[in-house]
Amino acid sequence: MEGHVHFADLDFEFGYSCMPDRLHFYTKEENDFRMEVREWCKNNIEPFAEKIDRERNYDLAVEILRKMKPYLNIIIPKEAGGLGKGILYRTIFGEELTAFNYALAGIFGASSCLFAGPIIEFGTLEQKVKYLSGIADGSKIGAIGITEPTGGSDAIGGMRLKAVREGDHYVLNGEKCFITNGSVADYICLYTKTNDQVKAHQGITAFIFETNTPGFEVVKNYNHMGRRGMPNSLLRFNNCKVPAENMLHRENEGVEVLLFGLDGERTFTASQYLGLARSALEVAYKYAHKRVQFKKPLYSFEGISFKLSEMFMDVELNRMAIAQIARMLDDGHNCRASVAAVKARIADATVRISQDAVQIVGGLGYSEEYPLERYYRDAKIGQISAGTSEIMRYIITREMIRMWGK
Repeated sequence: MEGHVHFADLDFEFGYSCMPDRLHFYTKEENDFRMEVREWCKNNIEPFAEKIDRERNYDLAVEILRKMKPYLNIIIPKEAGGLGKGILYRTIFGEELTAFNYALAGIFGASSCLFAGPIIEFGTLEQKVKYLSGIADGSKIGAIGITEPTGGSDAIGGMRLKAVREGDHYVLNGEKCFITNGSVADYICLYTKTNDQVKAHQGITAFIFETNTPGFEVVKNYNHMGRRGMPNSLLRFNNCKVPAENMLHRENEGVEVLLFGLDGERTFTASQYLGLARSALEVAYKYAHKRVQFKKPLYSFEGISFKLSEMFMDVELNRMAIAQIARMLDDGHNCRASVAAVKARIADATVRISQDAVQIVGGLGYSEEYPLERYYRDAKIGQISAGTSEIMRYIITREMIRMWGK
């Protein structure tokens, strides 16, 4: 095509590279679920994805989240109003959702996975019924509270939010930072320090915290370079009282709760990066066939076609790995090293793929006319959140020693 190739000229359809006739390592039921989710996203997210990003429109993003009722309950048990599906279904949903808008995928993940997951595993029946039903029907939003100003990668050792027992409740004082959904959440799965006299991992307790509690303060929402439209907050707790019955698991054993969901969380986040990488590849591929330079389509130049083939390799192999690891987790296997490996690999690949996609499209790729600049901004967080790429490599070396010995 002579002249500029505008995004509208591509006749672009999200997911054209990822159709059921190519996904032989998924069952028919799983592929049907994927296509159902994709159609929902096309109708309910695609028209608003740009607006959410450019305006940092939290209200619109949350409004769309509440409409996800058919999918908010993927992992929630049937007795609490959910579908009771496993991690594999969560990764399919995460890939499709992020292909359209990463901010919404982050909001969904924090509520329906990171908040709900620990309650599903460790909550009492009363806690499950009380707190999961609202998550499942979209009337309530959840969050998870781990990170503090004193603890990023060392989240456990750096935890300072104090919870002191007073009769039938605990009094909380401290801060949490970078909390997804923090300013819009109704409930937070909150990790606190309940004993300073023991090793760090022995003195942490998890609570279900209700954000209408007096003394709770949203200090600010961070303005991040990517995932705009996803509220990410600094929170303060000033003498907040939490009923003892809101404790998850047992006092001073909250690390068990925290660590339980990490492998599932990281596999889910890997699927999000996959969705982002897939969309970047699809846009770049379409453009390379439409755009003509030196009287030839860009795709015919080796420098461009090799870039696209590298992008394909990263997307294809990581999708297979994520699917296999999700099945292993659903079957109860310990595959922490594999989880860390795929999380780090796809996070690094997504940064590279989004960068190469911008490079292929050139000036228009750097502009807001194409979604590629958004993908590029969104991609970086994958190397930071849910464990940095450096921490993933540390986990792998530690697991190698555990598995193989010194």
